[in-house]
Amino acid sequence: MYIWLGTVILTVFLFTRIPTVKKSIHVRNSFLVKKCSIIIPARNEEQTIGNLLSSIQKQFIQPVEVIVVNDGSKDRTKEIAEGYGATVIDPLPLPSGWNGKSWACWNGMKASKGEFLLFVDSDTWFEQAGLLRICETYQQQQCQGVLSIHPYHRMNSGYEALSMIFHLMVFASTGVTHLLSGLFTPSGGFGQCFLCSRDVYRRIGGHEAIKGEMVEHFALSRHAKKCGESVEAVSGSNAISMRMYGNGLRELMQGWSKSFASGAKSTNIILLGLSSLWIAAFTSLIIHSPVMVWTNPYIYMIQYIFLSVYLYFIISRIGNFTVFDTLLFPIHILFFIVTFSHSVLTTFFTKNTKWKDRYVYIEKGKDEKMK
Repeated sequence: MYIWLGTVILTVFLFTRIPTVKKSIHVRNSFLVKKCSIIIPARNEEQTIGNLLSSIQKQFIQPVEVIVVNDGSKDRTKEIAEGYGATVIDPLPLPSGWNGKSWACWNGMKASKGEFLLFVDSDTWFEQAGLLRICETYQQQQCQGVLSIHPYHRMNSGYEALSMIFHLMVFASTGVTHLLSGLFTPSGGFGQCFLCSRDVYRRIGGHEAIKGEMVEHFALSRHAKKCGESVEAVSGSNAISMRMYGNGLRELMQGWSKSFASGAKSTNIILLGLSSLWIAAFTSLIIHSPVMVWTNPYIYMIQYIFLSVYLYFIISRIGNFTVFDTLLFPIHILFFIVTFSHSVLTTFFTKNTKWKDRYVYIEKGKDEKMK
């Protein structure tokens, strides 16, 4: 009983709310979109870049420009982007000390002319009127500070739902979901979608200020906060979506392993501790489940269903997860532990991991380096 109660208290405290992009839109704010430069860093993204560019073309209000930064692609990424009418630039070779994605974003900014800079990953796409929803959400901040958006996770295969606990941990790390989040500003942001004005970007030093960071937009959000800028982090439900790791379980595990342990190093120590305690509580609940079922199966069933339904209430605002997915939370917890352990091993012991045919080398006492 105490284990279940502790798990529930931690779950409700850590995940009281999931803020989302503004749902309603007003056509009179179309001018916001027309001031926006969309910058897309892309490396070997021929399978996804077309979907994103097509979704931009379908927006009833068009941005001032769409810039695709071809980050050394060896496939047809460049040709596809040019076919959709995007401006494609090839940055200079990656300088020492720079993360590849940060370098691409930095070069995209220098080639842009919009008043607002919207950085989006190439495996995302905009929903109908999504671009206007995002710009209006930023307007609620008086177009000041930075807006970090976690795209809504749309899944087509069952194994993709194994990302559930990772998504929850990512949201928890920003500090926007817990019971007292209304009293504090977010401690970080998300990696796939980042919006700020050109003036704000210059004031915080842009991607050059966090050039060696692995989780670049999380780090840039934290840096913006240190510079005195306002920071907001929200779910992209009804505005921007993504499909992560659609090429199999191995890619999913490798993708989350890429940066999760190094990202944990940058998380607020209190939030990291509470999140770790939450995982430990769920693990303890799973371990003691056989005894609890044997002692009082009906009470255990009620408790189990309550936790599953509450998890669904939270996670459904992050992705198209089902109640069936949350009913299988013991499997998700186990997968998280195994993958996170693998991430710790590659980050702190073997000192390298591979992602999109680049090795990420982690040097003791230094930032990660992409080569």
